[in-house]
Amino acid sequence: MRREDSIQVLVSKFIEKDRIALAKIITIVENEPDKAKEIFDIIYKNTGKAYIIGVTGSPGSGKSTLISKLAQEMRNRGKTVGIISIDPSSPFSGGAFLGDRVRMREIVSDPDIFIRSVASRGISGGLSKATYDIAAVFDAYGKDYILIETVGAGQAEVDIMKIADTIICVFTPGAGDSIQAQKAGIMEIGDILVVNKADMDGDKLALQLELALDSYTRQTGWRPPVLCTIATEGVGIRELLESIEKHRKHIELTGVLEERRKNHIEKKIKEIVLQIVEEYVSKFLKEDREIKNLVEKVYSKEENIYSAANKLIQPLIKKFEE
Repeated sequence: MRREDSIQVLVSKFIEKDRIALAKIITIVENEPDKAKEIFDIIYKNTGKAYIIGVTGSPGSGKSTLISKLAQEMRNRGKTVGIISIDPSSPFSGGAFLGDRVRMREIVSDPDIFIRSVASRGISGGLSKATYDIAAVFDAYGKDYILIETVGAGQAEVDIMKIADTIICVFTPGAGDSIQAQKAGIMEIGDILVVNKADMDGDKLALQLELALDSYTRQTGWRPPVLCTIATEGVGIRELLESIEKHRKHIELTGVLEERRKNHIEKKIKEIVLQIVEEYVSKFLKEDREIKNLVEKVYSKEENIYSAANKLIQPLIKKFEE
């Protein structure tokens, strides 16, 4: 069977809601960009309906349990859910540790919830390069909600802004979160702030977060609510989903949702272009024999490193200008 035919057959099964086809397509878009383009040429018109929720916060804050309970509440309301858990990469294989899938074992048997663990592969910002594409696949498949759990690296996890419609920042009492929250970081991107494990003196942290919010102003007119949850017991989950829906309605009515999604598309287009250019430049540098000569000149102080790099890149710039 030709590759074109196999992709067509796979996508046909995907459109018919075949879970095996869904799993295979996610694997392709994660690992084979050339085939991913063929897939998106077919399915892209089916995207744009799912609502994407990003969940970020420090390691140990209970994000996985919170997502599991939130997904259950969504299913109780008749909604379908796709979950993307960004796991730290193994330094040896580059694969994901799959820890989050283990912690979500309560929901893995639900046929209308699909969980995908994805390796971050050393990418900073809390996401994987394939996150946007996997979310688009879930969207095209017909999922109502897509939940994305970031790695859990603290304030660096602002990349979730490039994809999520609503961002939830999770904090825990006694973990130093109140101090971190008052710095320029993940608190500024949160649309909803959640104090999880609230039975551990969570009221005090919630108050600190409320006070910290007084120093932030948002042009959208939305003030992030501060919610207390005990995810292990399901406490506060219903209120969390209600807050998500309130935020959704707010950004839909104010036009912020449309603006955010257009910004997400723009950033993804730029990312793809930069990736293509990077691959082209890497190939060019690998094949250019002049670089060895320039290395010798820089080493012997005949040339400075910036002028050497400029000489090397000039032919490539001319190619782009043609």
